[in-house]
Amino acid sequence: MSGKVVKVTKYILFFFLFCALLHACGVIRFTEHVHSWQPATCTAPRTCSDCGETDGDPLGHTWTAATCTAPKTCSVCGRTEGGRADHTWTAATCTEPEHCSVCGKDRHWYSVSLGHDWQPATCTAPKTCARCGATEGGPEHDVIEYAHWETVVEATCSSEGEASQACRKCGAVVTKVLPVSDHKAGDWEIVEEATPESDGRRACYCVWCGKEMGSLPVKYTGGTTSTGSGGTTVYDNEDQQDTTASYVLNTSTMKFHRPSCRDVPRIAARNYATSSKSRDYLISIGYSPCGHCRP
Repeated sequence: MSGKVVKVTKYILFFFLFCALLHACGVIRFTEHVHSWQPATCTAPRTCSDCGETDGDPLGHTWTAATCTAPKTCSVCGRTEGGRADHTWTAATCTEPEHCSVCGKDRHWYSVSLGHDWQPATCTAPKTCARCGATEGGPEHDVIEYAHWETVVEATCSSEGEASQACRKCGAVVTKVLPVSDHKAGDWEIVEEATPESDGRRACYCVWCGKEMGSLPVKYTGGTTSTGSGGTTVYDNEDQQDTTASYVLNTSTMKFHRPSCRDVPRIAARNYATSSKSRDYLISIGYSPCGHCRP
């Protein structure tokens, strides 16, 4: 091989080695490079993860304003800057004390709500707060609660009644419900006549529903009678005092007596009855105590 050929071969080898070096350094490429771009961030532009080449500019921070609980903060990367802001105080209201509208903290340890400034209800408007307009209840007419009510429908033992009264300011008719009443005892009546062989019975019933409210035996008594002045009948039967019952009843006058009372012999046999019920019970069914013996 001639020296000229050797020299050319050396130049060729040197050329290929030089190209390989340039390729390794990225100066030249034998094929086109495809970038693997990573998105831009707040502080860095778009960057190829393979070769490190960049494109464009960083996005910049997206700041949210500082509050009383956090400093100015980037909503993308979370970076903060500066310190927290002052509280945003709101004035006290009827129901809430002076406080921060952001974090809810009371401005002072002694902060309290104002409370409602109630104005009285009228015939057309309910009780109303002059400060915030809140209302409570309904309109209220000027009536006297415990007097001047006129019964429109009487309450019974099974149904409510109704009473009315005119408002002293506007004249409107105001009604109220009368609660269901207790049973109302009617007059005593003979249910079974007394005979020499057996006692009779008197009873009284509720005038509304007919429920029996009391029952008393009626003794058969002989006794003597005479006609007094003016044609009145005078009774005199001392045997009527001879009873072990607690009280003697006059079912006509609705009085109850001690058996020893001087008025007991003068009770007509048809109106004579006895009872060992309590004093309060007899009064509750319509009887009243005798004024002479004061049972």
